[in-house]
Amino acid sequence: MFVLKKDSFLSMLILGCVIFAVISKVGAQISHVSLFDDKLESSISNKRVLMVKNGEKISKFRIVDLEKLPLYEVFLPPVWENEAGKYQGVLLSDILKASEMADVDKVKLVALGGYAIDLALSMWPANCLFVATRHQMHEIRVKMKGPIRLLLPCMIKEEDGETNYTEMSTASWIWNLKEIHVLD
Repeated sequence: MFVLKKDSFLSMLILGCVIFAVISKVGAQISHVSLFDDKLESSISNKRVLMVKNGEKISKFRIVDLEKLPLYEVFLPPVWENEAGKYQGVLLSDILKASEMADVDKVKLVALGGYAIDLALSMWPANCLFVATRHQMHEIRVKMKGPIRLLLPCMIKEEDGETNYTEMSTASWIWNLKEIHVLD
C-alpha cells in the first residue's frame, strides 16, 4: 500500500491546483467561440449578403444560406459602444468549405464601402475567424455594421479579470462584409 506523507500530499495538491489554474486560463482565452444550439428566427431578408470568389468560381450566400452552416456564438465585451453581448454566426473556414475553397491560404475581405483587408488564414486558429450574422439573436442592420461582419474574438485577452483593450487591435476585423476573394 502506498502512503503519502502530509507534506507530500499538500505539495501535490498545490501543484495540481496551479496546473488546473494555468490550463483553465489558457483554455478560457482560446475557447471564446462555442456551438450555438438555439433556434434563430428566419431571416427577414432574401438578398445576397456575401459573395466568395476564386477566379471564375463564385459562391453567393444569403443570411439563410450562411445560417444553414454550423452555428456558433461568441460573447464580446464592450469593444464598441452599444455592441457588447452575444453574437451568433459561422466560421470563415465553414464558408470556404461550403464554397469548395477550403484549402486557401490568403483572402481579401471587402466591405460595402470598399474598405478591404488581406488576411493570411494560417495566422489564426479556425475558431477565431468568426463571421457574425446576428447580435443578441437579431439580424444586424447595415447602419449597425451589418448584415455580416468578421470578428476575431481570440484577440480579446483577459488578465486578472480585466479585458486588455490597449493591446487589442481590431485592424483585422471588418464590418459590412460583402465579398471574400481568394488570393492564392
